[in-house]
Amino acid sequence: MDDTSYTQDALRFCQPFFCEGVLHYTQKELFSPFHISFCEFRLGSVIDRNANRLFMKCVPDGCITVLFIQKGCSCKIELLGTPLAAKQLIVYPNALYFCARLEPGMKFPYSLISGSSLSTRDIVDTEIFLPRLNEDMEKFAQKLFYAPSFEKRIEAFYDYLKRFPHEQLFVNETLLDMLHRIYIADGNVNIKKMADEVCYSERQFSRIFSEALGYSPKTFARIVRLQHVLSEMKQLSKTGMEIAKLPVASFITGTDYSDQAHFQREFKDFTTLTPHQFAVFASKKGQKADCLGCAGRNNCTCSKENI
Repeated sequence: MDDTSYTQDALRFCQPFFCEGVLHYTQKELFSPFHISFCEFRLGSVIDRNANRLFMKCVPDGCITVLFIQKGCSCKIELLGTPLAAKQLIVYPNALYFCARLEPGMKFPYSLISGSSLSTRDIVDTEIFLPRLNEDMEKFAQKLFYAPSFEKRIEAFYDYLKRFPHEQLFVNETLLDMLHRIYIADGNVNIKKMADEVCYSERQFSRIFSEALGYSPKTFARIVRLQHVLSEMKQLSKTGMEIAKLPVASFITGTDYSDQAHFQREFKDFTTLTPHQFAVFASKKGQKADCLGCAGRNNCTCSKENI
């Protein structure tokens, strides 16, 4: 694959709640030819959700994730849309998962998997299992799992996507630009002003955005703003700082949260934890400097690089 240098303003999102119930977790985040976060893990034969309330919990990230699942001799595909509040995923015990989390605004050729007219907005806030695959997708899924390594599976996934033109993989350029601008502003944006710049009313802009992506620009801004705080907290925890002892106000400086109560309420809605609870969690688990995808599990093998 082409080697591309890391860009600081690339759309990057934390998904911090893969934890002890997941075995052999590994992750790579790549930026060429598309920006995708890949991970792979196996689940044990027994899943005890009561023992760990964060097990397989995901938080809003604005992304579509494609999960390839191998259980025994069968291969399945699951399409996971961004949740709009924290949720616990439905998973198969004793299964191997290969996951590709697409950047916001990136699509997957859904119709080739399901034979139906699925769109990105149909997948938001839901999990769609596709246990029966057409012949082409069955062969593709088997190729992934027959590959000798995680890296070779990533190559196979990229090779598959490169068969499709840009317009089948991404929303239009205007929406991509709006997503990017909301992201680089850490979600602290004026939606009406953005709509004015593209000659739409705020209502029209929100409708077009929602029809394409399944969530409004205001919702995406809220997601980005909270994701920015999560990322900052995780990065601070990796420096050895005891972030659980920091005042809540230190995490929202420069954001559009109206006050600490607003921040704490939204944090709880998006993660099911208070900021303090997450700070304690991140401090305990965030010991691996490059880990962005699994809350710093001590036995993870996360990395971010191009191959």
